[in-house]
Amino acid sequence: MTTALGVAAASASALALGIAPAQAAGEVYEASNSIISSDVTAKTYFAADGEILTALDMLKDGHGTAAQWRYNSSSATHSYYNGNGYAVPKDWDLSFAEGTTLQIRACLQDGSDGTPYRCGGWEYAKA
Repeated sequence: MTTALGVAAASASALALGIAPAQAAGEVYEASNSIISSDVTAKTYFAADGEILTALDMLKDGHGTAAQWRYNSSSATHSYYNGNGYAVPKDWDLSFAEGTTLQIRACLQDGSDGTPYRCGGWEYAKA
């Protein structure tokens, strides 16, 4: 448990600075809501070590963000809202069988009851 909390804390610090968190013992996958770097307003990260999903707001624009995941090409999408504001990451501790393939993406979302929009493409990740 301490290791998972340490990984999450380190990830949050790195994300607040706008960089992908460094993991010594696992891959960190990233998705953004635009392929044009100047248009990126939301990012989603998935850290395989600890299976931590993170949503990060990249722009002071009044919109929240949503981190979404689904099993490899499934139609069922799971969405997690972050309304904490610009550069304040929000983490969710997920649980997958080791080696599970999933997809992640980043979206904008206005309010916890809102609908995700302006989503980026799906990116592959592995637990």
